[in-house]
Amino acid sequence: MVDEASEHKAEYLEDLMKQLEGHRKWVQGQRGGRPADLAQADLSGLSLSKAVLRKARLTGACLIKADLSNADLGAAVLIMADLSASDLHGADLMGADLRGACLNGANLADANLAGTDFGVGSIATADPMVRFTGKSAPTRRTELRDADLSRALMRGAKLADCDLTGAELVDADLTGADLRGAILVATDLTGATLTSAELKGAVLSGARIDESVLAQLVELGVERRAKLLSVVDRLPALADLHRLWIESGGSEGQRLELELADLEGADLSGYDLSGASIRRSNLNGITLRGAVLVMADLAYCSMIGADLSGADLSGCTLRRTNLTGACLKEAVLKSVPIVGDPDRPWPTNLQSACLVNADVRCLEAEGVLLSYADLTGAQLNLALLKGGNLTGAKYVRASGEAGE
Repeated sequence: MVDEASEHKAEYLEDLMKQLEGHRKWVQGQRGGRPADLAQADLSGLSLSKAVLRKARLTGACLIKADLSNADLGAAVLIMADLSASDLHGADLMGADLRGACLNGANLADANLAGTDFGVGSIATADPMVRFTGKSAPTRRTELRDADLSRALMRGAKLADCDLTGAELVDADLTGADLRGAILVATDLTGATLTSAELKGAVLSGARIDESVLAQLVELGVERRAKLLSVVDRLPALADLHRLWIESGGSEGQRLELELADLEGADLSGYDLSGASIRRSNLNGITLRGAVLVMADLAYCSMIGADLSGADLSGCTLRRTNLTGACLKEAVLKSVPIVGDPDRPWPTNLQSACLVNADVRCLEAEGVLLSYADLTGAQLNLALLKGGNLTGAKYVRASGEAGE
């Protein structure tokens, strides 16, 4: 079960296997069993598929890239555990305590998360001076950015204030779930069940929903339009400071950095926004004709109907951005050479972006990342597709037949 080819020492793996076997016997009521204490243990990269870890103590454990597929983690204590990029598909996490856990990029497809607690977590520090200095124990909100929760059973799950940016909740069962204050920016809720769910204060900017989910939100009295901070009036001044930042090499002015902001309908045509960071924001209907967005970060934004015609998007990050009906005609999407590493250029990133009915007949392109992008009904040309990564992309052939 444990990967012997891992980077962990043989003695450590042997001891771990004994603990896991003892815990399995304890769970199943067999002689010689005893509960495992794996608090703050390093289990990164290990193969623990189908492991029996029910009620196990895994507080603060490192499980980065661990294979926990189909594992039994029911009622396990995973407070502040790091499960980044871990494989938890099909795992049983019913009633588990995941407060403050990091699950960014984790695969939780088909997992049972009913009654799981994802709230803000805290963990005692190992520093003995804390009790004398009055410092508080480390805390953080649970992060599920880009996590795959497709078809996950999350009935009654406690997800208040959780960060679910870009997560896949397709066909997930969120009946009675507590999603108050949750960040659902660019989250795919297609086919999700939200019966009796609590969504007060949740941020749904750019979330992908279908008619069924929309009807449920209306029934719940949830306002889909996010109440984000409007910065449209301040944009010219912020853009000028950013220009000064570029021209001075960062010694003057200020880089344009916005998050969860409302820029709907703004006109920034011709502006140089190279290196700007505008993430998880509402940019619906924004006009950026001829703008320079080289190496800018626009990930997780909603840019429905945006005008990016003639813009320079070289090296721009548009990961999971909703560009439905947007115009990128005559835009430039080239890779940008990295200083000190010219053999590894930085490409324009449209991974998992929604380009439904968009005009992407660009002027120039080079190695564009289009993996898992939705290109249904989009107008494309060879300049865009040549050398691009289209792994898992959804598109429509000329005959009208859908393909992937």
